[in-house]
Amino acid sequence: MVSFEISVSDNQEIFPIKSENIEKEAALILEYVFKNEKILAESVLNGHNLVNATVSVDIVLTDDEEIRELNASYRAQDKPTDVLSFALFADSVEPRSLPGGEIPLGEVIISVETAKKQADENKIGLGEETRFLLCHGILHLLGFTHPDEESLEVLLQIQNEVLLAIKNLSEK
Repeated sequence: MVSFEISVSDNQEIFPIKSENIEKEAALILEYVFKNEKILAESVLNGHNLVNATVSVDIVLTDDEEIRELNASYRAQDKPTDVLSFALFADSVEPRSLPGGEIPLGEVIISVETAKKQADENKIGLGEETRFLLCHGILHLLGFTHPDEESLEVLLQIQNEVLLAIKNLSEK
């Protein structure tokens, strides 16, 4: 059985998103992915020993200025973006089990400012846009990338499947 440790850092005085909601959404996303053999088989965790594993994800809610600085430093793009992922585990190709069964997937950073702009443009709620970005970031941590249109389409199909499934779970 896999367990999840989710850490959320935010500034609740600035952002209208509760960290508890983000933790809940991240847990639902991870639970779905880890129960879906097809998605798991396509991820970087395929072949890894997941028995009694603890998977950790750090989530940071920030503003456009901070994400712009990170985007400039790590991606050489001096502009804000909606989500960045820093995968700790996705670079491994050799199946292995980790000491203590810990799997640190990495960090997802979401600009709440950009998420709000995109939500307004798409006429959806901030929560829905944040869920979309969170799922996208977590899938990146699991090794799903999109260097071309074909791989972007695959990632978006998986992302839509996950989002639809957790939406249906939330409505029950």
